Amino acid sequence: MTMLQRYLGHLPFLILFLGIWGINQFTFLYGDDLRYATYLGLEPHIYDHPVTLYQIIQTQLHDYLHMNGRFIVNVFTILTVLDGIEFWRWMNPILVTVLAYALFYLVFVRFPQRKDLVLTTLTTSLFFFIHIVIFKQTLAYATGAFNYVYPMIFLFATLIYFRKQDLREPITTKWKYGLVLLCSFLAGWSQEQISAIGLLLLLVWFAKRIWLKNKVQIADWLLLISYVAGALFLFLAPGPRLRAQMPGLEAYNQLSFFSKIKKTLPEVLHFFIYQQSIFMLFVVVLSAILCYQISKKAHFLLFICVPLIPFILSIPFFSTGQIASFLTGSRLMTVVIGLFTALTIIGLNAFISWKEKNDFYLVLALGFISINLIMIFTPSTFGGRVAFPAIPFAICLIILLWSNIPFRAFHVPVVWILTICALINIIFVFREYQFNAKIHLERKQIMLQTKGQKNTVITLPLLRNKQYAGYEIHDYSWALQAYRDYYRMDPSVKILFQTK
Repeated sequence: MTMLQRYLGHLPFLILFLGIWGINQFTFLYGDDLRYATYLGLEPHIYDHPVTLYQIIQTQLHDYLHMNGRFIVNVFTILTVLDGIEFWRWMNPILVTVLAYALFYLVFVRFPQRKDLVLTTLTTSLFFFIHIVIFKQTLAYATGAFNYVYPMIFLFATLIYFRKQDLREPITTKWKYGLVLLCSFLAGWSQEQISAIGLLLLLVWFAKRIWLKNKVQIADWLLLISYVAGALFLFLAPGPRLRAQMPGLEAYNQLSFFSKIKKTLPEVLHFFIYQQSIFMLFVVVLSAILCYQISKKAHFLLFICVPLIPFILSIPFFSTGQIASFLTGSRLMTVVIGLFTALTIIGLNAFISWKEKNDFYLVLALGFISINLIMIFTPSTFGGRVAFPAIPFAICLIILLWSNIPFRAFHVPVVWILTICALINIIFVFREYQFNAKIHLERKQIMLQTKGQKNTVITLPLLRNKQYAGYEIHDYSWALQAYRDYYRMDPSVKILFQTK
């Protein structure tokens, strides 16, 4: 057996790495990246002296006390972006690939083998079906990746520990346990949405063990304590409470509980339906097919139509768009369709878990749905980066369902089709980022040429396609200010942007 044949199951992970790496070569610092690189004068070229770790910790203690509780995440973000984007361009594809391995390991509790080529191809291809609104704010944005991608690695490492406990393959090696203990703490003290869903899943696991009168090891309790400790550092931070008093958030926080839900629920379900549509479609279709396989009852196949409802309603009927626009533009319809779809996913996988005596299907379904619905308790519900954490759960559920569905003759051609579509998407996204990179470099050259000038006006070109960047630097006043700070522009210099 040649080495290529031996490691054939790993080949899709290499392609995932190369795809993300290629796109990241044309990703530049922007938005919060620039803010963290210049926060309280950190950037070395601002005060012309080296930055120390002590200074970084001091700035983030200030953030912890006045802005947000993500102390550890922010420190590592600053350490990475302080000297530019180059290091992150290599680090990010490596960590995204590690996350992909963690998804596969969580489901099958082993690393890929030669026979897993179809499954690993499916796993990695799905990363390139992520909606561009989500992709550009996570896998192609340093700050977004630190907040919404890397914490998922720590969370999944923690979940792998408990999954191995369920399968009676406990982790007993001291260094491995120590690593998981660290991961549980970092997952708890990461990002609020991820920390909360992890805590919920761990509490469900402990409740199940106690209910079934299964023994809970001291090591299990220590992991829970480690996770809770991290979560307490995150949720009890003074910063978020002060931030909630800011003008943009104060109005929301003064609403009653039900008024908040009325405002945010339609928005959360909208990004669930549209930004996560591919994953929702796969989950519903595969769940319905497996339910049919188990029960031999054809009515389960009717659920395949569920994820198609919002798209059917988007089509103008009888040469008029009035009916379609009324249905798709209605917040009530968004709530009805979104909740019905969410309940369908949970219901189908609850049925599978019951029949197969395997609650892992339901756990993954709850992870996929709950990590979205948690967002109804926050004012930031537009999707984008906050829609990412649900996707790893969706991918896990998809490959678990896929591995237990018959019609093996169709597995290879279907995965080939998905792979081709993924590769086309990689090429298209790569091309758009490449075009935007030319604009970024042109802007950089202009900013460097005008460095030190006063009382002048400079004109910067607009990005070719803003859809393939987190946002334009002039979209938000703080982003433009971070850009000015990064290039040490004098306050008297006025920045204009070319009109199309």
